[in-house]
Amino acid sequence: MPTEPAPAPRDADPALYTARVENTGGTSGRVLVRDAPSVELGDPEPGKSADIALPTGGPRPSASGFNPEQFLAMAWSTCLGETLRVVLTEHGLDRESSVSVEMGLHRDPAGGFRFVPRALVHIDSLAPDRARELAEAAHARCPVSKLLRGQGGADVELRIQH
Repeated sequence: MPTEPAPAPRDADPALYTARVENTGGTSGRVLVRDAPSVELGDPEPGKSADIALPTGGPRPSASGFNPEQFLAMAWSTCLGETLRVVLTEHGLDRESSVSVEMGLHRDPAGGFRFVPRALVHIDSLAPDRARELAEAAHARCPVSKLLRGQGGADVELRIQH
């Protein structure tokens, strides 16, 4: 997937930290967390489930654990990626797609901090206007997108990669 430079925040304040993740395959795929701590997950025995304990850390590239920005970015990229797969199937389109998410942590002028999420949606071999239409349809249906929009302060923006 070709990469473009990350879009600058629409806010005047720079991100204090930005988590970057990419999902391919929706809930049947994988999520790649950029600049994440090294974690080795063991495979449970066939037919058995296992608990997974992930270390947590602060919003710093040098942290030794995962942070809320990364978890939220993983959730949104996976949910939006799966919803996009469903939308593509409903439209009879057999296309590979991926969703990259940036979850920026910014100071909130009202006090404290806030998240500024961005999604970059990629759909193979599809005209940009059609890709935008389908990405917006997926965004309208995705439960995590709905959660982000409902928080009032979250500024959700879709960027379509062509």
